[in-house]
Amino acid sequence: MRYEGGRQRKEDETPCTPLVSILVVVFNARQNLPELLESIFTRKAEDLELIVIDGGSSDGTVDYLRSHQEKIDYWLSEPDAGIYDAMNKAVARATGTFLLHLNVGDMLLEIPRKDLEKARDTSVDLLSFPVALGARRTFRPSYGMALRFQNTLHHQGTFYRRMQFPSYDPRLKIFADFDANQRLALSGARAVIGATAVAFHATDGVSSQKNQAAMDEFFSVIRKNHGLGATLLARLLGKWRGMKSKLNFS
Repeated sequence: MRYEGGRQRKEDETPCTPLVSILVVVFNARQNLPELLESIFTRKAEDLELIVIDGGSSDGTVDYLRSHQEKIDYWLSEPDAGIYDAMNKAVARATGTFLLHLNVGDMLLEIPRKDLEKARDTSVDLLSFPVALGARRTFRPSYGMALRFQNTLHHQGTFYRRMQFPSYDPRLKIFADFDANQRLALSGARAVIGATAVAFHATDGVSSQKNQAAMDEFFSVIRKNHGLGATLLARLLGKWRGMKSKLNFS
């Protein structure tokens, strides 16, 4: 089944390009979705577009979206081929200058409007900010050589210029965001790194998986984008980090 809805634009309302499109994907998470959306609603203004893509939930998510559709610019509920397929649907529907992805378990802390407005009329392709991970931990982004070997851009803290965004590879199940970041860097995308945390992220998302399938996909992304040499070096760096973690723990 397919359902859709959202805020109805008034006839006398002049269409304008939002500064940011916030993209949310969800599946059977009715109990946790309100916390995320409320954190967005409290910061919503005309320069912020909210799009929610649901994978065909059967737990009351659709009813919740309907009851709040005056605060949501567009929502869609239908089966999909996985999280990155849903994220691509959200990207395709967006009209904002920049894109920000948030998932259930996350919370929006701030929209850095001054930074985004300054970047809007420049050649900046992405702006990445810290993300709070809880327990006094913070992910701090970077953009450079290290991105060849690990995902140094947290997508919950990164605002991508929509017209330059390459879309996610739906064949990947866990690290399509890492792949997209690497492809952006290879294309010469220009980045700005911010200092203020813009989101809280729960650390149990798909990219936090540590099983063999996840590791195989991680290294396959590096090999596809940077070759065998970079893949071997990434494996050595991973082993070194593991040894260092064990030594610090002991």
